[in-house]
Amino acid sequence: MTDDAPRRVLDIITEFANIGAGSAATALSSLLDMELMNDATTCEILPLAKVSDYLGGAKQVVAGTYTYLCGDLKSGVLVVFPSDSAKALLEHLTKEKVEIASLTNIQLSALKEVGNICLCWYLCAVSKMIDVDMIPAPPDATVDLLGAVLDIPLASLGAKVDTVIAVHTSFKALDRQFEGYFLMLPEESTLKLILDRMGESG
Repeated sequence: MTDDAPRRVLDIITEFANIGAGSAATALSSLLDMELMNDATTCEILPLAKVSDYLGGAKQVVAGTYTYLCGDLKSGVLVVFPSDSAKALLEHLTKEKVEIASLTNIQLSALKEVGNICLCWYLCAVSKMIDVDMIPAPPDATVDLLGAVLDIPLASLGAKVDTVIAVHTSFKALDRQFEGYFLMLPEESTLKLILDRMGESG
């Protein structure tokens, strides 16, 4: 967490993250036909340069679903799954053997659907917390090195981003567990609005 981010703001971010993760778990349970719950959710406000380390290193291969916000608020938005979690999710969903480095069109579509569910529920929770509509562009999905995946929404955004709101959630079923990360990469004015609004509600 950055030194100037009030503790109450991080508490509120944790609250929205738990709401979003709970809603995402419910929606994913229906999609995957298995009972899921968000077993653990942690949040950080990080400098962009430290995000790769937070997720385990820029050189690892991950599966990411990404978009950006339309309208006045400018932010890249990402859901990132480590390769083992993405593989397990996609194999369960498609009933096919998955090679994470070479997904079929059906598997890539499934990844986009899973990621979009998470994106939408987390963004819905943020919107309610700050009382501002957040409208995402249609998402896309990819598998690549983490550093390259992080660069995609930044390139689409066309704005300077220094700080990232990062949420780590563990979705747990009876016999398995999936890890996922929700990342907001807002430009400075959007970050200020979010933190100010959350500070007011804290």
